[in-house]
Amino acid sequence: MNPKLTAVRRVFLDMDGTIYEGNTLYPTTIPFLKTLDRLGIGYTFLSNNSSFSTEEYIRKLERMGIPAGKENFYVSTDYTIDFLKHFHPEYKRIFLLGMQCIVPEFQAAGFTVCDENPDAVIVAFDRSLVYERLCRACYYISIGVPGFATHPDVFCPTDQKTFLPDCGAMTACIETATGKKLKVLGKPDPGMLREAAARYGLKPESCLMVGDRLHTDIAVGINAGAITCHIRHPETELKPEPVPDFRVAHLGELQKLFES
Repeated sequence: MNPKLTAVRRVFLDMDGTIYEGNTLYPTTIPFLKTLDRLGIGYTFLSNNSSFSTEEYIRKLERMGIPAGKENFYVSTDYTIDFLKHFHPEYKRIFLLGMQCIVPEFQAAGFTVCDENPDAVIVAFDRSLVYERLCRACYYISIGVPGFATHPDVFCPTDQKTFLPDCGAMTACIETATGKKLKVLGKPDPGMLREAAARYGLKPESCLMVGDRLHTDIAVGINAGAITCHIRHPETELKPEPVPDFRVAHLGELQKLFES
């Protein structure tokens, strides 16, 4: 095994563009996960995509042949909840511009999801975006209610003939309209990987962050002090920074590094 990989106790994997694209599972994903199981290395899916609940992610992976439980996920919704509870415990009432499926996750964490008199506005990846709710979010932010975005991604990868504007695009719309800045969470904020690693009693130094986006997936690993591996697709433009510890074309090549 590569010397750097001998320290790895858990692998954090991006999802969209890393283990699958849209609804198409990459053929190298399951063999890679089985190799980690055989080596006794845990894995967690670390995604910025806040448009699905954890239960929906579990069902999606099950349909693809990947058994997983809640303990295998940490997404930007989780980090937003942890961030607010740690740094802004005074915010109890939130206006959520996001999918209905993530409302119960905020409620389970003790937040009141409301349409009137919020303490904070949360902007997520809202695939059911309603113009009136966008207007409401802008109004609250314009009058001084603090705003938080779950992650900065401006588009979401898909295997369909369409284009998916993501949370970062919605955040830009709100910031342009109101002239106010939102606090943007999710990758590459190092807190996301640190919080995720802490759930397993680990420090980032013993974790490997794997993903296809340099400025979110790889940057979060570098910022947190983890080992990093970039999945470089053929169409990916190779940029000089940030520089990962490893570059591979797919998880099959990373599997060989663990097995060698």
